[in-house]
Amino acid sequence: MSDDRIIDFNELKNKVKDTDVDKFEQYIYNLYFSVMDGSMTMAEFSRKIFDYMNDNNISQEKFMNIQKKFMERYGMDSEEIEKQLKSFGINPSVSGFENLNPENITNEEIEAIRKSTGFYEKYGQKIQPKSCITTFVKNDINDVTVIIDQEKIMLYSDKKINLMDAELNEFLLSYKNMFNKKIRVVMCENSTQYDY
Repeated sequence: MSDDRIIDFNELKNKVKDTDVDKFEQYIYNLYFSVMDGSMTMAEFSRKIFDYMNDNNISQEKFMNIQKKFMERYGMDSEEIEKQLKSFGINPSVSGFENLNPENITNEEIEAIRKSTGFYEKYGQKIQPKSCITTFVKNDINDVTVIIDQEKIMLYSDKKINLMDAELNEFLLSYKNMFNKKIRVVMCENSTQYDY
């Protein structure tokens, strides 16, 4: 008997359909707006995610697959996000939901969750999530980080920014032409940095 005839029921169980992603998307947006209007805390948000998994009989693996498809739908690269998480010291491949089982949580993790929850409960109504694009203009004239937030562009440099830079001006003009109206340019030059 050939091995290709064997059915892997775990693989079938964890397979994600578009309807799974649609349902998750609607659910997550409802939760998101509840957090933003202050009717739900971040702790309740996390609990609701676990409830969603339990109510819909979704395994941890399937939930991760749903999240990946959800991110892909909005043009996010799950590999890039994983790389960024690793740069913060978080390894998504070993930091699954099973680690949030109360028997597996260390006191340090409980304290970190408590602090994070406290921060969002205190400042959650003032925080606005943003999706920004970042690029760089690095040449003989400037070394500038460019942060784009729709019609607002922030130029950030620890040196004086030279606005006569042809490369920088070409970039700004190209971006402005996309909107066919004025854009707001905010300059943060001669900035200083420190560890707090």
